[in-house]
Amino acid sequence: MPNPRKVMLISYVYPPAPGGGSPRLVRWTRALSQAGYEPIVITVKPTFTRGEDLSLLSEVSGLARIERTSSLDPKRIFYLFQKLARPPKPASKQKELTRETGATAPGFAFRLYSAARNWFLIPDEMIGWAPFAVLRALRIIRKERPALIITSSSPHSVQLIGLILKKIFRIPWLADFRDAWARHPYYLYPTGWHRRLNAKMEAAVIKNADAATWAYGLKDAEKAYPRLKNKFHSLHNGFHEKDFSDAVPLRQPGFNLLYLGAFYGAQTPKFFLAALKSLLQKRPEIGSELRVWMIGQFNPEHIELVKSFGLQDQVTLKEFLPHGEIASWMLSADVLLLFLGADLRDSMVIPGKVFEYIRAPGWILAMIPEGETAEVLRAAGGSLIVPGSQPEKIEAALLELYRLWKQGQKPSRDQAYVSSKEEDQLKREIIKIVSSLTATNRKT
Repeated sequence: MPNPRKVMLISYVYPPAPGGGSPRLVRWTRALSQAGYEPIVITVKPTFTRGEDLSLLSEVSGLARIERTSSLDPKRIFYLFQKLARPPKPASKQKELTRETGATAPGFAFRLYSAARNWFLIPDEMIGWAPFAVLRALRIIRKERPALIITSSSPHSVQLIGLILKKIFRIPWLADFRDAWARHPYYLYPTGWHRRLNAKMEAAVIKNADAATWAYGLKDAEKAYPRLKNKFHSLHNGFHEKDFSDAVPLRQPGFNLLYLGAFYGAQTPKFFLAALKSLLQKRPEIGSELRVWMIGQFNPEHIELVKSFGLQDQVTLKEFLPHGEIASWMLSADVLLLFLGADLRDSMVIPGKVFEYIRAPGWILAMIPEGETAEVLRAAGGSLIVPGSQPEKIEAALLELYRLWKQGQKPSRDQAYVSSKEEDQLKREIIKIVSSLTATNRKT
């Protein structure tokens, strides 16, 4: 008989992995524990990343049993080679990447893998983790019989793990999509065959899962799978009010603009930097007050891009910060910057940080296409939305935000809408979905 109080949560991404989906996995873990379930987390051992977020790990301490497995995926292999090749470095202060060169991309072998992965690693480069995760899950399920399996992606190879386990055990299975899969606007498939194969794998997962949750793209999923939409649930990302209530704003003089995250796929800051350069040439007096902070994971080309525009005095790229420190920066920012694919006319993607942005008190400058993110920002209020590939419109928005700042005008948010994205509300939605699935398992 299944154990009605145990739930297995499988995700390649899990704290202390920084950024990305980790906060969502923290929310899943807390919700399960709060509802009286015993979460059993299966994730990967340490892999190559540009930092660890121990603050996120501390948030799930004692709430779940975490089983970490080996893997043959490139990030895990690169981590092991790196560990053998060089001694561990002592902890150091966060670097300003525009002024220091210590944080760079990995070497030739890693870049070679990046070029080849889309061709040979299907559906993604983390497929090398799947056999290890399946074997660990098989052992645990046979012994402990959890009432529910939850798989969370990306990487979407995680969903194939859930499909295998579902075929073997017939345990209720919930597929959580933090990111879209076959129709993701940033995924560049090398051939039509690759795209069709990913679409077939996605269809198999959605057909066999008992439920699916979507951080965004629910309407697109319902259109693609109209006969299965009854099993779909919208489950946006959100924010944790405690992160903000416990945070102390930084004391930063002047007009401060903040970007959090990384640039990948079609995302680029080049049009923003071009707009900023043009504005400062026309209004040089603004340069003494304006400061742009970009905090996250950046490649050398982003550092060189800032230098090529001659903006080192205004734009600072800083290394990753633990999630526990991010709220202090957001509370201090006059403007929060958001980028999506500059060449896209529309996009269903909603970055997780959007919901923390709308909780913060500053204006939001969103250089984005139309789509779900724009809908969220308009519903929340306090945003200027401009096309990401038009520097002249970005420049005009920057000048308008500077004017508002000089006049002391603050944005107005729809607090009822913002509150609906707070973690407690989202946890209630999680618990409702999970309870319905575990109840079904008890009946069978």
